[in-house]
Amino acid sequence: MKPILKTGILVLGATLAVATLASPPTQAQAPGAVAFTNARIIDGTGRAPIERGTLVISNGRVTAVGPASTAIPAGAQRIDASGKTIVPGFINDHAHLNINGGATLPVRDDLIRRLKVYADYGVTSTVSLGSTQADELEGFKLMQEQDRVGLDRARLYTAGLNAIGKTPEEARKSVDRLADLHAHVIKFHINGSPNDMNRETWSAIIDESHKKGLKVGVHIFYIKDAEAAVDEGVDILAHSIRDQDVTPGLIAKMKQKNVSYIPTLTRDLSVFVYETAPAFLKEPFFQRGMSLYKEQVPIVTSPEFQEKLKKDPNTEVIRKALVEANKNLKTLSDAGITIAMGTDSGVAGAGNVGRWQGYFEQVEMEMMNKAGMSPMKVIVASTGDAAKVMGLKDVGTLQPGNWADLVVLRANPLDNIRNTRTIDSVWIAGGKLADVAPATATK
Repeated sequence: MKPILKTGILVLGATLAVATLASPPTQAQAPGAVAFTNARIIDGTGRAPIERGTLVISNGRVTAVGPASTAIPAGAQRIDASGKTIVPGFINDHAHLNINGGATLPVRDDLIRRLKVYADYGVTSTVSLGSTQADELEGFKLMQEQDRVGLDRARLYTAGLNAIGKTPEEARKSVDRLADLHAHVIKFHINGSPNDMNRETWSAIIDESHKKGLKVGVHIFYIKDAEAAVDEGVDILAHSIRDQDVTPGLIAKMKQKNVSYIPTLTRDLSVFVYETAPAFLKEPFFQRGMSLYKEQVPIVTSPEFQEKLKKDPNTEVIRKALVEANKNLKTLSDAGITIAMGTDSGVAGAGNVGRWQGYFEQVEMEMMNKAGMSPMKVIVASTGDAAKVMGLKDVGTLQPGNWADLVVLRANPLDNIRNTRTIDSVWIAGGKLADVAPATATK
């Protein structure tokens, strides 16, 4: 049986904590000069870490990064980061910032609280690959407001609604509407089903997007759809290929055309992991997000929900598909294809519960490592390469001129990727976010 799938093509433009998140992160640090000293600095480019390094930030941006001899401005606040590791804020290249259908908060407030939960887990930028009618316009407003000192939530880069059309002409108009709204990304679906847009129609989405200066990615499951999309000029595969091994021919085309890949392993994990109550629901690190997660935990732990999953034939299909996805991720990463971290977390709809915004990005990094990517490759895929794939400006790497979006860790993630959970503090636009609980290192 074929899995039950959503479809889509994406188009782009220019720890363990000890307590729950009791209140939303708030800005606590003034935007003056701050110098971290004696830190291990992983800059997100893939270069070797700087040991006992110095990182200087001012007016919300990185102004210097280098060895201990790096000059520190007079009057800068000095923070001794001995024993700690500083990494760029993590970037989720496949998120959804959708409101909960039963939420009682105003749309803007609901979206902001979700962005704050992302930030509390060290995810300082999110790319939302599909809005709903209820939250599209507020998402665009939030995106336009974020390039400023004093930001107290994760950055948002949104696609708006998915691009659709019954004809090539309708598809082009859909892209034009989104471009006029200044969408950063546009997404449409290829499910491998008879209900898909025909090739001429979705190809028009790619063509019109490129005319607008927008990158294009595709949501796929089957290799045949990935091959077709790559042939038509797609820039990004926004999910794993999960029906068979990737072929040397496809890899060669992806390298030739610089096509990137977002595995979204946790998307598939969420389809079958709730057959029983997973142990992670009781982890202190998961519990820190309960201000948001409490709305869905009762659903995924209910006997009715668990029994439904056990009886659904799609559950076993996706369990096997995840095995294939892991295999293909290693093959593509080893071949030099650019990988970007993404999870499909936060998507609306009754069939999409248990995709935890914030926590699942941490799980995704661990799964990428278990699939065969080194910790450094995972970090780069979740920072510098994630920014490059999505065309994000001034984020993703700790280099002078970029926004000072960073995470201070209490342990070295190159020793164990789970040390990305040992969050000591999160900084966005040079400001330290409050209420980041202490973490325990993984040895």
